[in-house]
Amino acid sequence: MSSVTSARTAFLLVILATFAAAADKTPHTYLKGTITGWQNGMDLWGAGFFGTYGEGVPREKTVFELKGTDRIYLVDYCGAFQAGQFGLGQAVDYRLDADRLYIHRENGKEYKCKIEGQKIPQEAKAVAPPDKP
Repeated sequence: MSSVTSARTAFLLVILATFAAAADKTPHTYLKGTITGWQNGMDLWGAGFFGTYGEGVPREKTVFELKGTDRIYLVDYCGAFQAGQFGLGQAVDYRLDADRLYIHRENGKEYKCKIEGQKIPQEAKAVAPPDKP
């Protein structure tokens, strides 16, 4: 077998493995949530990036509250979501992954949001913990 034939065979195997891996993805499981509020704020972009004395560039942001099944998530920098695609009281489907929250879009894509913080809803705090035996 020539080196050209070997290279073509290896390339074909890589392509087939890529398609097999992409076809094997399982669909994400989403939770139900509601947009319950928002607030405007400022943060610094690139702090420390411009050198040791760089303070960054101030930028405006909107932090949204998304009430989930057991927590209220404070999220921002969600692309079009950040630009006001959702309103207060709107129901959304979401999923969590490390420090990101993904909001499902109607076209099957997702808004990738940064989680700024979490709160426990008041109704969850009101429930007394069970007695220990």
